[in-house]
Amino acid sequence: MLNKYLLIALIGIGMLSLVSPYTAPTYDDVNFTLCSDYTPPVYDSINFTLGTSDACITDTCTCAGLNQNWEINMSDYCVIIDDCNLGTGTLSFTGIGNCTINAVIDTTDLGDPGSNATLWINSEGIININ
Repeated sequence: MLNKYLLIALIGIGMLSLVSPYTAPTYDDVNFTLCSDYTPPVYDSINFTLGTSDACITDTCTCAGLNQNWEINMSDYCVIIDDCNLGTGTLSFTGIGNCTINAVIDTTDLGDPGSNATLWINSEGIININ
């Protein structure tokens, strides 16, 4: 009976550690895909999340960098607060949703967000097209 209450208490805290070894489901293969821009955190352990898609998820809300093209997915609902110099790179948009610019972005071309998306440029936001 004590173990039952201990388990309930651990679940209530949000962390559960099992003493017995974990037995993985039986599959022919388990594949992990690490994106080229992935930097693992410095921890004692690494957690893997298995899902139905093997595509790498990219952060479209972060500046692509100097002389790189930056494509913001409007369904990510980005709020850009860090200045970004794309140099010769371009700024474009995909998807349905919105993006808020609260930073200075330097680019050579600004794409159209499309009819199902809204680009908000607040008073702190400036897009310089050179």
